[in-house]
Amino acid sequence: MTPPLGGGGPESGRPTRDGGGRSRAEYNGAVRLLDRFSGFSRNARLLLATSFCVGLSMAVTMLYLNFYLQSLGLTQQFIGMANAVPQAILVIVGLPAGRLIDRYGPRLGLLAGMAAAGLGALGVALSSSPGMLLAFAGLQGVGAAFGFISGAPFLMANSGERERVALFSAYAAVQTGTAFLGSLAGGRLPGLFGLLLDTPAESVAPLRATMLAAALLWALAAVPIALTRRSPHSGEHDGHAGAAVTESRRAGFISRPELVMRLLLPIFLISLGAGQTIPFLNLYISGKFGIGFGSIGLFFALGALGTTVATLAQPVLAARFGKIQSVLIVQIASIPFLVILGFVPVFWLVALSFIVRNALMNMGNPVFQAFAQEQIPAGERATYSSLSAIFWSLGWAGGSVFSGWWRAQVGFELGFATLFGSMTFFYLVAIGLTYLFFVQRPLPGRATPP
Repeated sequence: MTPPLGGGGPESGRPTRDGGGRSRAEYNGAVRLLDRFSGFSRNARLLLATSFCVGLSMAVTMLYLNFYLQSLGLTQQFIGMANAVPQAILVIVGLPAGRLIDRYGPRLGLLAGMAAAGLGALGVALSSSPGMLLAFAGLQGVGAAFGFISGAPFLMANSGERERVALFSAYAAVQTGTAFLGSLAGGRLPGLFGLLLDTPAESVAPLRATMLAAALLWALAAVPIALTRRSPHSGEHDGHAGAAVTESRRAGFISRPELVMRLLLPIFLISLGAGQTIPFLNLYISGKFGIGFGSIGLFFALGALGTTVATLAQPVLAARFGKIQSVLIVQIASIPFLVILGFVPVFWLVALSFIVRNALMNMGNPVFQAFAQEQIPAGERATYSSLSAIFWSLGWAGGSVFSGWWRAQVGFELGFATLFGSMTFFYLVAIGLTYLFFVQRPLPGRATPP
């Protein structure tokens, strides 16, 4: 989530680079891409270190949370609810969190997010009762709200126009790259703990130890952020208290509601589709092809590796075609592979399609975030980021709850088949709306440059 760089404000009458042509500076910047990566500020590099720890933790959690809950004897409906609760809590606290972050800065928001998410992850790892599990999952949702909402405004406050898209892409690539490492190494953790505890890897104790390892990584993630300094961009919030009252806060809640709704509607539709299948891909792959933990870990690791490589290449596409156009290109290209993933009963094809779809669908996310933040006034960026998190979480939580209920009603095969079909439909509608909103009929003007 970030603002634009140079060029027409709301009254300039000049088109944005992304709605029409592309600037020569961006095009030539593709040649100097490596130089942009090397120009990141100290604060930006420290955030990338935090992202490294968070990515490892999230990879291990995504890989084993569902299996851990299954080992406790909990139902598919409960597992669906447990996946939805952090997103639902984020919906509740997201907007107040965004307003607090706009006031006190994203650095404090990131620190609060790391602390809450770490405590929530520790509680999930140590709990067995359904009520406590949901409560700690909710605390993780609070942490996710502050952490997710603070990330993009922090990147904005610690980057200039020249390196911004590269920084957003690197931020996403570090998370997916560590997802590769986390999935690869995490695929061995239950087996290792099982040997140490002399118990099967699928039992509660090894899976609980694995979840404790994921919780420890959240504590490590707070260290780099605590070492950050005042932002070099003094006109923006830098994470230190005492920020000036902004024009947007005086004006009201959000100054360009039509633009914000155009940005949020595709996000909601994609999350609604993704929430029905993505949190349960480990169960889908294991149940459909009967592969073990180690192979599932490798499966997710390769998907993360493909996404990492693709994300680092996305700034070149953005420079060549424009931000929104480059996002649409990769999203459209992902659809055939999504269909193969959900409907073809051949493992190697499913594995290949998972890697390619994962890379294509996710590589455009940081570029869309950069584009969105460039359209939003500086004092509203965390508020917009909170709205984005809320809309994403509403879709994800709704999709997750529905998925658990639906699969319990109709069974594994029909359940996942219909859910993949629904996911494809929502993705296509979201892609169509993005094209309509920002390519065919783009809104005039954008936020004042930082």
